Amino acid sequence: MASIDFNKIPRFKDLPIKKGAPPESSWGVFGDDDEFGCLNFLTAEGVVEAARLVKKGRVFRLDTPINYAKPPLFNRSAARHTILSFEEFGLLGHDDSIDNYNTQEGSQWDGLAHVGHVRHRAFYNGVKDDQVKDGPSGKLGIHKWANRVVGRGVLIDVRKYTQEQGRSIDPFSSATYPLKDLQAALAAQKTKLKPGSILLVRTGWLGAYLTASDAQKKAMAPLEALKSCGIESTSELVGWLWDNRVAAIGTDCPAVEQWPWDFKDERSLHYRALSMLGLPLGEQFVLDELATDCASDKSYEFMVVSVPMNLEGGIASPPNAVAIK
Repeated sequence: MASIDFNKIPRFKDLPIKKGAPPESSWGVFGDDDEFGCLNFLTAEGVVEAARLVKKGRVFRLDTPINYAKPPLFNRSAARHTILSFEEFGLLGHDDSIDNYNTQEGSQWDGLAHVGHVRHRAFYNGVKDDQVKDGPSGKLGIHKWANRVVGRGVLIDVRKYTQEQGRSIDPFSSATYPLKDLQAALAAQKTKLKPGSILLVRTGWLGAYLTASDAQKKAMAPLEALKSCGIESTSELVGWLWDNRVAAIGTDCPAVEQWPWDFKDERSLHYRALSMLGLPLGEQFVLDELATDCASDKSYEFMVVSVPMNLEGGIASPPNAVAIK
């Protein structure tokens, strides 16, 4: 992590700064060879400040268990866990073998090589597909984040806010939480964003999924059958995230934005965030217990420590994350 002069970062309205770069892209802001995007907003000074937020010593795991979704969402396959015995060597002991593991089967960070722009046919900072597929020596590998995602976390409990306003949003619909609701929830919590915040948004989807029946879970597992609420995918939303220097955004729903979203629509949040701004998206984060604690002590900021898999050339990773208060 290097120091950064936040005053020298262009405003969203002034993007792009690089000649020939797509509109509303941050390509070149952190250098032509940059592979971290908005994670550059996380600094050593920010880590120290985040550590000062720890007051109670309470730790909240933000990952779902492996294979929590039964059956897995998006037509993904379940991981196969086998306990291997040392018996043949005359020893009492075991190893694990996990086969068929999809790094996006549960809680996950989408890496910057997960989705390239539908029209510009490029990933963040103009990286091309053949540069990603180079494996360990390729660009935008998730292993490069392995010691980067640490800083001040902020929870926006937009689910709680809208319910208190007398509005009930069905988590199993393609409803969206607009930017004005996120801003209003922050104001109601008396919480402010600061440069380098890791933003977590509770929509209520995961809590609803966990209490659904087995039949409901089976019905919503296929790619074409799943419906989920999410946050809006407008230019105003990503501009707000960029201008507040948000380092990453994670939610408790399957796609951050509503699902389904139109893969041909370049206004979708996955394109705007991942490929245009280099903003990591986190999905299916466990936030309910953290939200209850935040409501109890009226403090919605905390330290986040997330250690993605050190998988060279990896595309995504479980967050391996905790919030510490």
